[in-house]
Amino acid sequence: MSTTATPADRCLRRDAAENRRRILDAARDAFALQGIDVSLIEIARRAGVGNATLHRNFTKESLVGALFEEWRAKRHAAGLRALDDPDPWHGLQAFMVDTLEDASRNRTLIDVFMIRLHRGATPGNPIVRLVRRAQESGDLRRDASLEDLFLMFWGIARTIGITGPDAPDQLHRQVAIALEGLRARPGQSPLPGDAVTKDGLERLIGDWAQATLVRRRCS
Repeated sequence: MSTTATPADRCLRRDAAENRRRILDAARDAFALQGIDVSLIEIARRAGVGNATLHRNFTKESLVGALFEEWRAKRHAAGLRALDDPDPWHGLQAFMVDTLEDASRNRTLIDVFMIRLHRGATPGNPIVRLVRRAQESGDLRRDASLEDLFLMFWGIARTIGITGPDAPDQLHRQVAIALEGLRARPGQSPLPGDAVTKDGLERLIGDWAQATLVRRRCS
């Protein structure tokens, strides 16, 4: 048996969707301005909703998760746009710049976002395809791995967190420097050392995150 939503039901759903949007927007701003330790009470205040409304919908962990899913969806769309670029190198560059510009607006959460983005980098992922396409075209050096690019992304993202709005050109400068190091050239020397594996990077990230948590608890 089917039921038809009443105007009151539709109004409630619309109000709930609007509250969710306000909470997520407020959380993004609050995290950026006050860090990950900002209270849910402050987020509710910024969103203009009651504490009970926020707690009914979110914990802090689920707020971060929801913000990441929005960010991940935008990264996926950006990757697909980059794959539509007929120039593999320009597509990779455009994706990097778009991702890092977006990261500059989520500086407090970028560590969490980058870790989760790396975990989701499966073979069919646009990021993986962008890297493979640039290597097959001869633009990206063959001995550069996906993990090399993630570490580079992460490093530049943290640099942006330091320089911030006072030096906006640093994003494009650092991307240009990094890309020059990744470009394939005749007769270039191999990269030193072995590339870290996906599992290896996961382990290193876990060790780093644990050490970071311990430092925060002791500070």
